[in-house]
Amino acid sequence: MGQKKVVVIGGGPGGYVAAIRAAQLGGRVTLVERDRIGGTCLNRGCIPTKALLSDGKLLRSLKRSPIFHPLLPEDFNPLDSMMERKRKVVDEMVKGVELLLQSHRITIKYGQADLLGTNQIVFLNRDGTEETIDADGIILAPGSRTKVLSHLAPDGDKIITSDEILEIRRVPREILIVGGGYIGVEFAALFSALGSKVTIVEILESILPGLEGELVRNLLRIFEKDGVMVYPKSSMEGIHPQGEGLKVTLKTPQGMREVVVEKLLLSVGRVPNLKLGFSRAGVEVSPSGIKVNRRMGTTAPQIYAIGDAIGGMMLAHIASEEGIVAAENLMGIGREMENLQIPACIFTYPEIASIGLSEREARARGEIQIGRFPFRSNPKAIVSEETEGLIKVVADRETDEILGIHIIGPEASTLISTASTMMNEGVKAKQFTRLVQVHPTLPEALKEAVLDVNGAAIHLPKPLRGQK
Repeated sequence: MGQKKVVVIGGGPGGYVAAIRAAQLGGRVTLVERDRIGGTCLNRGCIPTKALLSDGKLLRSLKRSPIFHPLLPEDFNPLDSMMERKRKVVDEMVKGVELLLQSHRITIKYGQADLLGTNQIVFLNRDGTEETIDADGIILAPGSRTKVLSHLAPDGDKIITSDEILEIRRVPREILIVGGGYIGVEFAALFSALGSKVTIVEILESILPGLEGELVRNLLRIFEKDGVMVYPKSSMEGIHPQGEGLKVTLKTPQGMREVVVEKLLLSVGRVPNLKLGFSRAGVEVSPSGIKVNRRMGTTAPQIYAIGDAIGGMMLAHIASEEGIVAAENLMGIGREMENLQIPACIFTYPEIASIGLSEREARARGEIQIGRFPFRSNPKAIVSEETEGLIKVVADRETDEILGIHIIGPEASTLISTASTMMNEGVKAKQFTRLVQVHPTLPEALKEAVLDVNGAAIHLPKPLRGQK
């Protein structure tokens, strides 16, 4: 395939994967990263938040345990240790990815890159020197940035974003989270477990918009038990300093409310990073992202774009797959992004995972059947004292095709991988129920939920069947 010169701009989970795949196919690859290898996901997103959430889950379990809770000191506060472990996890993984790139003889350049044309970039080194780099192909993976509100700018102290909260030194007594998307609810779960009084305000009809409604209702019940206040269809009407914190006035469907908090976390989503010289290379962009086709090609020849910068579902696993597709096309292997069902996970307590159509979406297409199985009826969940939540399966009544699987409960993020394989391989509901699951494990609950589609769940009391 020749020694093509490939430049990848951005070293996140899309960019570094694209660089490795291009190198595997014989490319001479240069990867440009302005900050740290791993991008937002590894340094300020997925990995640090999940490290903290993992420790928070253990803390929550200890606090709820009749055996271990009495042994916890009253002033027990593990935040410093959690932050230190988070830093070690991130550093270890960054070094691991750097070693991977080096093993593939990929040149890593730290600094700022910009497009000069369809086959050329300018690189500004951190020491101020400038270099022009020629390329036979370019892959753009500049990622995304935190979205901010025009009328409410973060100050890095009382009003913060997800970047600052990952470095917080003290657990706030009260925290207001503006935005009930997946980032907001994950931080709500974390700081509730740490002992903060948490309030979420969401302007839309519900938190986690677009998610299966039954999962949202279950999470709201759990939040209520944990003392998390949620105000949907609400907005901030005023914000004023009060002592060391803020007094915030909320407009809710029930009337005006005032909350006093130490910290206000802005969690209103992310937007594509679009600060490259696209016009010089003929790359078409819009506010929603870089325009690409199914081969991840842009409007400029031999320039590809992937990840958060192209908009859509901003998920690391999607960016990585797009990176592989882009690299293979650039290196001469024709390939398109496949029309597969993509799973999504939210790492609250308990976890949430979903793939395919919601019940409402499926009903709009035709006759369906619903299967449900609660974790309180699963032996492994009972043994682990993680019985909150359920698995819900949506299937086509006529064809037995599985249209959607929605989980709130222990290890939902792992169970959804099995669900993803089933659905993308076209496994019918009755086919899956013939597969034997190990006992006692959580996958047994998934099988029972699929069995319940046809009213055949073994470990559901008879009166519960048919309540679809």
